[in-house]
Parts: sequence; C-alpha cells; structure tokens
Amino acid sequence: MSGEGKDPAGQRPSKPPADVERVGTLTRLSDGRQYSLGFGSLRVGRQKRADLVVTDKTVSRHHADVCYESGRYVLYDHSTNGTWINGTLVAVAQPLRNGDTIKFGKIEFRFGLREVPADEAAALVGAETSPKRIPKTATLIMKGGKGKRRTGRSILRIALAVVGIVVIALVLVYLLLPDVAASIIEKLPPGLQSLLGGDSG
Repeated sequence: MSGEGKDPAGQRPSKPPADVERVGTLTRLSDGRQYSLGFGSLRVGRQKRADLVVTDKTVSRHHADVCYESGRYVLYDHSTNGTWINGTLVAVAQPLRNGDTIKFGKIEFRFGLREVPADEAAALVGAETSPKRIPKTATLIMKGGKGKRRTGRSILRIALAVVGIVVIALVLVYLLLPDVAASIIEKLPPGLQSLLGGDSG
C-alpha cells in the first residue's frame, strides 16, 4: 500500500497519534492570548457579529475568514486595509501553515496547531465558535476626533429615538384622548399652545 496521500498544499504535516487531533489556534503576539479556531469557519473583524472581534481602526468590519477545508486551514481576506501572511499581502485565499505570522491591519497573530484529544476535537466539528473580543491596543490612535464623533452619533441616535417615541405617544394621546390632550396643551407656554392647538376651539 502506498501510504497516505499529500494534502492539497503539496506538503503533509506529520500525522498525530490516532487518539489526538490538531486544532488550529491564533495567538496574539502583543499579549500571548490564544484563540481556538475549531473545525468550522471563523470570521475576524471589528463588527460585534464577528467570531473573533478585533477592535482596532486598521481592522475592517468583516476583515477575513479562517476556514477548515479538506484537513487544512485557509484564510480568505475581505478587508480594505489588507491581510499579510509572513509579510506577504494575501490576494484572495491562502492556506495556513504552522508558525505563520498573520497581520490583520496592524494587529499580528501567529497561527499554530494544538493537539487535543480526539473526543474533544470531534465535539468542535460543526460547532459555532463563541464570540471572543480582543481589547484595543496601543496601535489604536483616534485622529481628528473620530472616536468622539462616533460616540456623539450614538448619543444623537438615542436622543432621536426618545424624541420619536415621545412624539408618537403625544399623537396617540391627542387622537385617542382629546380631553387629556387639551388639558396638557393648556399647561404649555402660549407659543406652543398656538402651535399645537391653534385651529381648535
């Protein structure tokens, strides 16, 4: 018998013992935090829906996907700022090898393979990856008050939503309970009274 075939990348890592499996990991170089990839698809990005959330302005909302395909991990880039593997810009898709350095925007990780018991690995197959948040780093520099503008927009949205709810509530009171609406209008300043009830009476 000729033995085992090669993987699609043309290279075959040494096979682990039958009772263990190799699971991909991403280790953040700045703090050593390690994140398991499992055997499905993992989305990397700045948006909260990502599986691996990296809150850095150089990282796109949906920056990249790391997918387990045919016994190997493949990285697919979807970013605007680029993804690099060992210093080379990823064009579309790139198989990952143990020890590869991956840079999403300016945030660097090292891809590795970790041996886990086969029964644990089997439980990871097809399972959704629980969201993981990576905190901001020193590379996050807000220029031109972008961070303040983003916070200001959030406050403005909340204020507009509250005003909208109040307006809808007042319209409903005015239509369904005209007597109550009239008593409320009487307590308002004269200018608002003429605006809200000018054609009544």
